[in-house]
Amino acid sequence: MTVKGGCNKRERECNKAGATTREDKMNKLVMVLLVLGFLVTNSSSVFAERPAKGQPEKAAAPQAVSKKQAGKIQEMLVKRKAELNSTQWDIEAKPMSGKGKAEKDVLSFLDSKVSTKNMIAKGFASTNFSMRLLEDNETYTWETMQTSEKSGTAFWRGDIGADGIMRGVVSIRDNKDKVSDFNFHSLNSIKMTAEPSPAAVELSPSAMAE
Repeated sequence: MTVKGGCNKRERECNKAGATTREDKMNKLVMVLLVLGFLVTNSSSVFAERPAKGQPEKAAAPQAVSKKQAGKIQEMLVKRKAELNSTQWDIEAKPMSGKGKAEKDVLSFLDSKVSTKNMIAKGFASTNFSMRLLEDNETYTWETMQTSEKSGTAFWRGDIGADGIMRGVVSIRDNKDKVSDFNFHSLNSIKMTAEPSPAAVELSPSAMAE
Protein backbone atom coordinates (compact mmCIF):
# COMPACT_ATOMS: atom_id res chain seq x y z
CA MET A 1 0.00 0.00 0.00
CA THR A 2 2.85 2.30 0.81
CA VAL A 3 4.43 1.66 -2.55
CA LYS A 4 1.18 2.16 -4.32
CA GLY A 5 0.51 5.39 -2.46
CA GLY A 6 4.04 6.55 -3.22
CA CYS A 7 3.55 5.84 -6.88
CA ASN A 8 0.31 7.79 -6.90
CA LYS A 9 2.07 10.72 -5.29
CA ARG A 10 4.82 10.69 -7.89
CA GLU A 11 2.23 10.45 -10.66
CA ARG A 12 0.42 13.49 -9.28
CA GLU A 13 3.65 15.40 -9.15
CA CYS A 14 4.50 14.35 -12.70
CA ASN A 15 1.05 15.27 -13.95
CA LYS A 16 1.26 18.62 -12.19
CA ALA A 17 4.67 19.33 -13.76
CA GLY A 18 3.39 18.30 -17.18
CA ALA A 19 0.37 20.55 -16.84
CA THR A 20 2.62 23.46 -15.87
CA THR A 21 4.82 22.84 -18.90
CA ARG A 22 1.83 22.74 -21.25
CA GLU A 23 0.46 25.94 -19.72
CA ASP A 24 3.80 27.70 -20.25
CA LYS A 25 3.86 26.57 -23.87
CA MET A 26 0.33 27.83 -24.42
CA ASN A 27 1.18 31.20 -22.88
CA LYS A 28 4.22 31.53 -25.14
CA LEU A 29 2.16 30.59 -28.18
CA VAL A 30 -0.48 33.18 -27.29
CA MET A 31 2.24 35.84 -26.93
CA VAL A 32 3.73 34.93 -30.31
CA LEU A 33 0.33 35.13 -31.97
CA LEU A 34 -0.32 38.53 -30.39
CA VAL A 35 3.02 39.87 -31.61
CA LEU A 36 2.43 38.54 -35.12
CA GLY A 37 -1.05 40.05 -35.18
CA PHE A 38 0.36 43.45 -34.15
CA LEU A 39 3.04 43.30 -36.85
CA VAL A 40 0.57 42.29 -39.58
CA THR A 41 -1.85 45.07 -38.63
CA ASN A 42 0.81 47.78 -38.75
CA SER A 43 2.60 46.49 -41.83
CA SER A 44 -0.65 46.28 -43.80
CA SER A 45 -1.32 49.96 -43.16
CA VAL A 46 2.21 50.84 -44.30
CA PHE A 47 2.09 48.74 -47.46
CA ALA A 48 -1.36 50.09 -48.29
CA GLU A 49 0.22 53.50 -48.77
CA ARG A 50 2.80 52.13 -51.22
CA PRO A 51 1.96 51.81 -54.92
CA ALA A 52 1.76 48.40 -56.52
CA LYS A 53 4.93 46.94 -57.97
CA GLY A 54 5.68 48.44 -61.34
CA GLN A 55 3.56 51.53 -60.66
CA PRO A 56 5.20 54.97 -60.36
CA GLU A 57 5.50 56.67 -56.98
CA LYS A 58 2.98 59.42 -56.38
CA ALA A 59 5.75 61.88 -55.60
CA ALA A 60 7.42 61.12 -58.93
CA ALA A 61 4.29 61.75 -60.99
CA PRO A 62 4.84 64.54 -63.52
CA GLN A 63 3.06 67.76 -62.82
CA ALA A 64 0.51 69.04 -65.27
CA VAL A 65 1.71 71.80 -67.56
CA SER A 66 0.19 75.12 -66.59
CA LYS A 67 -1.70 77.24 -69.07
CA LYS A 68 1.11 79.78 -68.98
CA GLN A 69 3.73 77.13 -69.81
CA ALA A 70 1.55 75.64 -72.55
CA GLY A 71 1.09 79.08 -74.07
CA LYS A 72 4.83 79.72 -73.99
CA ILE A 73 5.58 76.38 -75.65
CA GLN A 74 3.00 77.11 -78.34
CA GLU A 75 4.63 80.48 -79.03
CA MET A 76 8.02 78.77 -79.34
CA LEU A 77 6.61 76.24 -81.79
CA VAL A 78 4.99 78.91 -83.95
CA LYS A 79 8.25 80.85 -84.03
CA ARG A 80 10.35 77.78 -84.82
CA LYS A 81 7.98 76.64 -87.56
CA ALA A 82 8.17 80.09 -89.13
CA GLU A 83 11.97 79.91 -89.01
CA LEU A 84 11.92 76.46 -90.60
CA ASN A 85 9.70 77.67 -93.41
CA SER A 86 11.52 78.61 -96.64
CA THR A 87 14.57 76.52 -95.74
CA GLN A 88 16.32 73.85 -97.81
CA TRP A 89 18.36 71.00 -96.36
CA ASP A 90 20.85 68.72 -98.08
CA ILE A 91 20.45 65.34 -96.41
CA GLU A 92 21.98 61.89 -96.62
CA ALA A 93 19.85 58.80 -95.99
CA LYS A 94 21.20 55.35 -95.16
CA PRO A 95 19.25 52.06 -95.01
CA MET A 96 18.81 50.82 -91.43
CA SER A 97 19.40 47.28 -92.66
CA GLY A 98 22.97 48.19 -93.52
CA LYS A 99 22.41 46.97 -97.07
CA GLY A 100 22.52 49.39 -99.94
CA LYS A 101 24.26 52.69 -100.50
CA ALA A 102 23.56 56.03 -98.88
CA GLU A 103 21.46 58.40 -100.94
CA LYS A 104 21.59 62.16 -100.98
CA ASP A 105 18.42 64.19 -101.21
CA VAL A 106 17.18 67.76 -100.87
CA LEU A 107 14.56 68.42 -98.21
CA SER A 108 12.51 71.61 -98.62
CA PHE A 109 10.12 73.45 -96.30
CA LEU A 110 7.99 75.88 -98.24
CA ASP A 111 4.54 77.35 -97.60
CA SER A 112 4.28 75.32 -94.37
CA LYS A 113 4.74 72.08 -96.33
CA VAL A 114 7.64 69.66 -96.69
CA SER A 115 8.89 67.74 -99.71
CA THR A 116 12.08 66.16 -101.06
CA LYS A 117 13.51 66.03 -104.53
CA ASN A 118 13.76 62.24 -104.64
CA MET A 119 10.31 61.68 -103.17
CA ILE A 120 8.64 64.03 -105.64
CA ALA A 121 10.25 62.00 -108.43
CA LYS A 122 8.55 58.91 -106.94
CA GLY A 123 5.14 60.57 -106.91
CA PHE A 124 5.06 61.85 -103.32
CA ALA A 125 3.58 65.33 -103.15
CA SER A 126 4.51 67.93 -100.54
CA THR A 127 2.48 67.70 -97.33
CA ASN A 128 1.72 69.66 -94.18
CA PHE A 129 3.78 68.75 -91.13
CA SER A 130 3.30 68.87 -87.39
CA MET A 131 5.90 70.13 -84.92
CA ARG A 132 6.47 69.63 -81.21
CA LEU A 133 9.09 70.43 -78.59
CA LEU A 134 10.78 67.54 -76.80
CA GLU A 135 11.27 67.36 -73.04
CA ASP A 136 14.78 68.80 -73.19
CA ASN A 137 13.21 72.11 -74.35
CA GLU A 138 15.88 72.33 -77.06
CA THR A 139 15.00 69.71 -79.66
CA TYR A 140 12.19 70.36 -82.13
CA THR A 141 10.58 67.44 -83.92
CA TRP A 142 8.60 67.61 -87.14
CA GLU A 143 6.54 64.75 -88.57
CA THR A 144 4.53 64.10 -91.71
CA MET A 145 3.02 61.31 -93.79
CA GLN A 146 3.17 61.33 -97.59
CA THR A 147 1.43 59.08 -100.09
CA SER A 148 2.02 58.11 -103.69
CA GLU A 149 -0.24 56.02 -105.91
CA LYS A 150 2.71 54.26 -107.49
CA SER A 151 5.17 54.16 -104.57
CA GLY A 152 3.09 53.68 -101.41
CA THR A 153 3.31 55.59 -98.12
CA ALA A 154 6.20 57.40 -96.44
CA PHE A 155 6.45 58.42 -92.78
CA TRP A 156 8.96 61.13 -91.90
CA ARG A 157 10.31 62.31 -88.56
CA GLY A 158 13.10 64.84 -88.14
CA ASP A 159 14.74 66.18 -84.98
CA ILE A 160 16.57 69.51 -84.94
CA GLY A 161 18.76 69.91 -81.86
CA ALA A 162 20.64 72.82 -80.36
CA ASP A 163 23.54 72.13 -82.75
CA GLY A 164 21.27 72.93 -85.72
CA ILE A 165 21.77 69.50 -87.31
CA MET A 166 18.69 67.60 -88.44
CA ARG A 167 18.59 63.88 -87.68
CA GLY A 168 15.66 61.61 -88.39
CA VAL A 169 14.08 58.55 -89.87
CA VAL A 170 11.90 57.81 -92.88
CA SER A 171 9.91 54.63 -93.32
CA ILE A 172 8.54 53.76 -96.76
CA ARG A 173 5.88 51.09 -97.25
CA ASP A 174 5.32 50.23 -100.89
CA ASN A 175 2.10 48.96 -102.44
CA LYS A 176 3.21 45.36 -101.79
CA ASP A 177 3.58 46.09 -98.04
CA LYS A 178 7.37 45.94 -98.19
CA VAL A 179 8.86 48.32 -95.63
CA SER A 180 12.18 50.11 -96.08
CA ASP A 181 13.54 52.14 -93.17
CA PHE A 182 16.24 54.81 -93.39
CA ASN A 183 18.20 57.05 -91.05
CA PHE A 184 19.05 60.49 -92.36
CA HIS A 185 21.01 63.53 -91.24
CA SER A 186 21.55 66.97 -92.68
CA LEU A 187 24.76 68.00 -94.42
CA ASN A 188 23.93 71.70 -94.63
CA SER A 189 20.97 74.03 -94.88
CA ILE A 190 20.17 77.36 -96.51
CA LYS A 191 17.41 79.92 -96.33
CA MET A 192 15.52 80.12 -99.60
CA THR A 193 14.55 83.46 -101.08
CA ALA A 194 10.93 83.34 -102.14
CA GLU A 195 10.35 84.69 -105.62
CA PRO A 196 7.12 86.67 -106.17
CA SER A 197 4.59 84.98 -108.35
CA PRO A 198 3.62 86.68 -111.65
CA ALA A 199 0.19 87.52 -110.27
CA ALA A 200 1.78 89.42 -107.39
CA VAL A 201 3.88 91.70 -109.61
CA GLU A 202 2.40 95.18 -109.94
CA LEU A 203 3.14 97.15 -113.09
CA SER A 204 4.05 100.80 -112.84
CA PRO A 205 1.93 103.37 -114.74
CA SER A 206 4.78 103.90 -117.21
CA ALA A 207 4.99 100.19 -117.89
CA MET A 208 1.25 100.00 -118.39
CA ALA A 209 1.42 102.90 -120.84
CA GLU A 210 3.97 101.06 -122.89
